[in-house]
Amino acid sequence: MGRFPALFLDFDGTLAPIAPRPEQAGLTPDMRRLVRRLSRRVPVAIISGRSLPDIQSRVGLKGIVYVGNHGLEIAGLGLRYRMGNAVEWRRRLRVLADRLRENLEILPGIIVEDKEYTLSIHYRLARGKVRHKAARWMEANLLPLGRARQIRIGRGKAVWEIRPPIDWDKGRAVEWLLRQPRFRGRWPLYIGDDETDQDAFRTIRRVGLGIAVGPMEKRGAAHHAVRSPREVALFLNRLLDLLDAEASRSDPGLTRPRQK
Repeated sequence: MGRFPALFLDFDGTLAPIAPRPEQAGLTPDMRRLVRRLSRRVPVAIISGRSLPDIQSRVGLKGIVYVGNHGLEIAGLGLRYRMGNAVEWRRRLRVLADRLRENLEILPGIIVEDKEYTLSIHYRLARGKVRHKAARWMEANLLPLGRARQIRIGRGKAVWEIRPPIDWDKGRAVEWLLRQPRFRGRWPLYIGDDETDQDAFRTIRRVGLGIAVGPMEKRGAAHHAVRSPREVALFLNRLLDLLDAEASRSDPGLTRPRQK
């Protein structure tokens, strides 16, 4: 395989199917075993828009790196990163979260998720008229804050994302990790399904491999696409086979790591 990869994986829509509500998403036992076995061959980072404690609890594996809130917090394998001015931003975000709940969460199907350093406004369960009403409120009340660079507003799959007004995203988080000893010198392989993953695809475009989950024509800056988390699992199993074969060539007495 030449140089070995470092593996960067989104969670929702990539390792786990997108669920109607954020708290309903989870890994299958087979996917968890697969990620664990991969982590014994190459460095693995789970990069999510979820908060760090949330993604850590949902994956539940040691020996990997967790990246939460689109890169704003990182932990694992002895690494630790948190955005600057986090305490002040958290204080401002609480006020905004209360305002969103008062004005948007009263609408049927709208969910406001407070992730400590970012906010998500989910509208997957809302009907068309409710979505339109919520969008009008956002345009009147939040877009001016975005234009004034007090917040960053992004879009995902049936979700609006509110983030700090700083130049940091999943792509910057990948760059940071690739400078760390465990990841340094490896080529990045990133798999993700959402608009926020495009930042990472653009970052690694010339030095690694980006795989989008979804239609090929919508892969954006990714090099390739697979259609679903099921196809992600097929790809990762094939990657594990290649890594095992390479390890066996290097040490003929080495066998595939035992499953637990």
